[in-house]
Amino acid sequence: MTSQTQYWNRLIGPGIVALVGAGGKTTALSKLVEYGRLKGQPMVVTTTTRLYESQVAQYEPIYSKDINDVDEYCTHRILQGYCGAWFTGISRTKVDSVDCESIDHLATLHPNWQIVVEADGAKEKWLKAPKDTEPVVPNKTTTTIGVVNLQMLGSPLDDEHVHNLELVQSIVNRDMGAIVTPHMLAQIVLHKQGLFQYSKGKKILFCTGYDTVQHRIIDDFIGYIVDSDISAIVLADGYKASCEIRRIIQCR
Repeated sequence: MTSQTQYWNRLIGPGIVALVGAGGKTTALSKLVEYGRLKGQPMVVTTTTRLYESQVAQYEPIYSKDINDVDEYCTHRILQGYCGAWFTGISRTKVDSVDCESIDHLATLHPNWQIVVEADGAKEKWLKAPKDTEPVVPNKTTTTIGVVNLQMLGSPLDDEHVHNLELVQSIVNRDMGAIVTPHMLAQIVLHKQGLFQYSKGKKILFCTGYDTVQHRIIDDFIGYIVDSDISAIVLADGYKASCEIRRIIQCR
């Protein structure tokens, strides 16, 4: 049986990883950091959007726009066995974003680091379609991980579950309140203005909520995805600390 460490290690390695989508991005980020540190992979956390300060306080971030200060601080943290974390400031309850050029610069300085970037916002909803201005993905990104919550299967298209509802409706051509089918969810994943808009590098689909939906329905959804340009599909149970990968399906 494949262990959690083996599963997560398949997502860990040098380069910029951009997290996009909805329904578990911050969970995926925290688990990548956890298993990256276990593997001994130098890790840095940042964002091109905004995160709640409470979500990243545990990483003891540096707040700075000076790349030299950031480089020195993150290097020190990594040598101590921790992950680095970098934001440009705090506004009320959220940390401020770092621009893509600065993230690319840090990646060039340290090609052996894994820089995990939360590159999309979803207001804690389960599903979203991005606006024209999002997600914000650094140019040197090597992997884009698109997150969807499988609990949307069988749930309605409404403001409670969906961010940018009108954009999602336009992609699937359904009215508000329509029940999400495997085909509709696949449309959001595969549409050029869908989950992976502006993605760079290889694409990995990370599905949360695997334990909450009948697997035959999930298999129908996967059937629409496997012949696409997505490299792998990750199926995970749970939330935050309890999140565990159950399957990884290699597509290409």
